[in-house]
Parts: sequence; structure tokens; C-alpha cells
Amino acid sequence: MPVHQLPLSRREFLSRSAAVLASLSIAGRSWGAQSVESSTFALLSDTHIAANPETIARETNMTANLRQVVGEVCALEQKPAGVIVSGDCAYLKGLPDDYANFASIVKPLGERGLPLHLLTGNHDDRGPMAEALAVQRPEDPQVQSRFVSVIESPHANLFLLDSLFEVDVVTGELGEAQRMWLTRELDARKDKPAVIIGHHNLQFTAPPEGKRFTGLADTTEFVELLEARPHVKAYIFGHTHSWSATRHGNLHLINLPPVAYVFGKDRPNGWTQATFTPTGVTLELNTINSAHPLSGEKKELTWA
Repeated sequence: MPVHQLPLSRREFLSRSAAVLASLSIAGRSWGAQSVESSTFALLSDTHIAANPETIARETNMTANLRQVVGEVCALEQKPAGVIVSGDCAYLKGLPDDYANFASIVKPLGERGLPLHLLTGNHDDRGPMAEALAVQRPEDPQVQSRFVSVIESPHANLFLLDSLFEVDVVTGELGEAQRMWLTRELDARKDKPAVIIGHHNLQFTAPPEGKRFTGLADTTEFVELLEARPHVKAYIFGHTHSWSATRHGNLHLINLPPVAYVFGKDRPNGWTQATFTPTGVTLELNTINSAHPLSGEKKELTWA
């Protein structure tokens, strides 16, 4: 569910400052294509913000981590085109107060004039997220019960997906209606490389009987439609709390690190700066712990 916080003028911002949540909204055009001038984005995932700012999970204060990341993004000398959070914005069950805390933390992004695009993950809840973030629902959503959108940047078109299947259930699913929407939108935009952004990882092998998918349950159908369109170059996702860049055939798979906690102590948490060019993307890892061995790592990916 891409929730878009669009920059406000200073007068608009000050008029809303008494109500932090009111600054998070979706304009009617947010479900269509948005055009931006820059090709650089700040990519975040798995913030897992709880209602209580002091909440600790896996020895990590998630609120403190997101505050650090927001500060780093706001301090960038070259302002990015936007900030994209690829799901699991809330801690476990997507409670209204989780999103209230989240909104207060990301407030400086609006002051800096940075658009914020939020996707849902399996720990989010569309209802409370929409309520708490004062979302204006479209009268004619492009995909019923799912919120999807396109960001058109100079060197790539970004397609934001909604893979939430059921709140606090690890499985992800796009569904036929969303895949049909994506097919139409991709076919209408063959002029530039296409980059898909969602929450869940791909999972090609069905789980043992009685077990749930931990990734996308409709991975096979999803990948088939991507591979049938050569201008689709990458799929960006979170969910696994692990930083990596691999490939499936000609498709680049970019797994974003979590802002919150990691599942292995050697893994980095933090955020990624992505700069798209006509021939690929440069990814720069910014870690919460600046002394981490991977801090500042750059990955140069070239489109086939």
C-alpha cells in the first residue's frame, strides 16, 4: 500500500504542525504516475516501529534507528527524489499508535521537502495505517483492496506493489488483480528500464505440507510476467532482514537491509542510497553502526 507524503510548502507545513499525522496523506494523483526530476532515492525497509519509543526487540531500539536514518537522509547534500520504505513500517500488528509514533519520527522528511512513499509488509495493517496516517482513499482504486503506484524518474520507472496477504502472517501474495495491473502498467511504459519494489522475497519452492510460504506465494506467476518483459531490470524487496544483490537470470534481486533489527549479528542494518543511470543503478549501503565492515559498501549493477 504505497502511502505518499508529498512535500508541503512552509505555510502548509506550519498550519499542520499541531497535528503530525495530518502531514501524511495521499493526493488523488498518488495512485497514478508521479514524475520526479532526480534519479536518486533513499531506500528503507523493515522499520518495525512500535507505539512506545522505548520498545526494544533483539537488542535494538527501532525508534532510535529510524530517527538516525531520517537524520542522515535529511542531511544529504544532494536531496534525493524521495524516500521509499518497502514495508513492515509497524512493529508486529500494525496498530494505530505504531503509525502515530512512525509519523512523528519521519516528520523531518516533510520539513526537508522529501516525498515519502510507504509500502505495506506482513506486519502492517491497511486499515489502521490509512486511519492513523490520514490517508485519502481513491474513489476508483486501480486494484481493489490493494494500493499500487508508479514513480517515473529520468532513468527508470519504479512500480510500487502491495504484497500484504494477512496481518502478522509471514506469507506474501500479490494476487491476480495486482499482477494484471502490473502487466498493463509495464506494457504502457517500455521507454525506460522498469524497477519493481515490494516487501516480500521470491520463493520458488513450495513449503512442506502444513507450513506457510515465507516469501511470495505467487512467485512463479510474478516472475513469469517480469521475465516476459525485457525492460524489467530489477526487483527490490525487504522482509528477510538481509542485505544482498543477486540475480535470477537477467533480473537483479536487491534485498534491502532492515532499519530495525537483524537476524544475524554479522549482518548490517541501515538504509540504501540508490542512484539510477540509463544503464544500471549504484547502491550505497549506510549502516546504523558506522564501524560495520560493510559500511559504505557500493554495488554497481548494470542492466543486461
